[in-house]
Amino acid sequence: MGSKVLACIYLSLAMVIVGSSMVFGKIITQSFPVCLASGIRFAIASAIMFPLVLRKEPLLFKIGKTDFFRLVFMAFSGQFIFTMLMLLGLRYTSGIEAGIITSTSPAMMVLISIVLFREWPGIWQIGAVLLVVAGIISVNIGDAFFTASLGSVNLAGNLMMVGAVVGEAIFLLMRKGISRSISNLSLTFYLCVIGFIMFFPFAVYQAIEFDFSAVSMDAWISLVYFGAVFTVLAYLFWFSGVSRVSGTTAGLFSAVMPVSGVTLSCLFLHETFTRAHALGISLVLTAIVVMALVPKSERSQGRNKGVTAVNSQI
Repeated sequence: MGSKVLACIYLSLAMVIVGSSMVFGKIITQSFPVCLASGIRFAIASAIMFPLVLRKEPLLFKIGKTDFFRLVFMAFSGQFIFTMLMLLGLRYTSGIEAGIITSTSPAMMVLISIVLFREWPGIWQIGAVLLVVAGIISVNIGDAFFTASLGSVNLAGNLMMVGAVVGEAIFLLMRKGISRSISNLSLTFYLCVIGFIMFFPFAVYQAIEFDFSAVSMDAWISLVYFGAVFTVLAYLFWFSGVSRVSGTTAGLFSAVMPVSGVTLSCLFLHETFTRAHALGISLVLTAIVVMALVPKSERSQGRNKGVTAVNSQI
């Protein structure tokens, strides 16, 4: 029970941090080109991680070929695809529409769990996912559904956000396919470095004619936050939690992300907290309680199927 509770705490904290990316991402994209911001972000994260892993991981550079290719695929999905499409999507769509699309994360992760890990959800898990969907729809649409004009769909931005959700779902679950001999600390460092390498040529190109002196202090603080907290701390929390539960259970906690985004928007962007938001958060918390009450036999069945299928599916 102690390990399960700890896993739930780790997953929740990770998604609270990831939810904040909607707020800080908006600030960053107003001041930086996307690739330049991403290159700086991963440079900051790599610089923070390197002395930590060098001191605590004596086998840091010993990694098998299979794990290496899985790491590259994981980084491409979660570092490159998710970051690019999310930041670009936030430029071309509204916050409400972006929130609605990120609300599909739990369902997307359940789908990815079925495809990659053969984890078929049980009745309790299906019920929890339905509560999550209802909660995040309330959070992201709520009162605005009746007052805002949702007809003006920003198609390009919304399609980018859909792609970002797919990349994120694959990334968040891929830890289950990486060898347990690679610690969460080393895994986070590898992903930061690979992310930096992927963005480096594009970042250099955008940096050549970029006026760094015109960047506001808020934008710099947001970028440092992206590198130090969003990239390093959120990854460590997530990897520590996801390795202890099934992919379907982990998928549920991705619902905390849009709830976090709404809450932080109220705090930092001074947006109004409505009854719809309160209802949505209540439904999400109820879903987490339901998942905590899932019978042990049902959890074990899903997890065992996932472990069996990892090596053959990834």
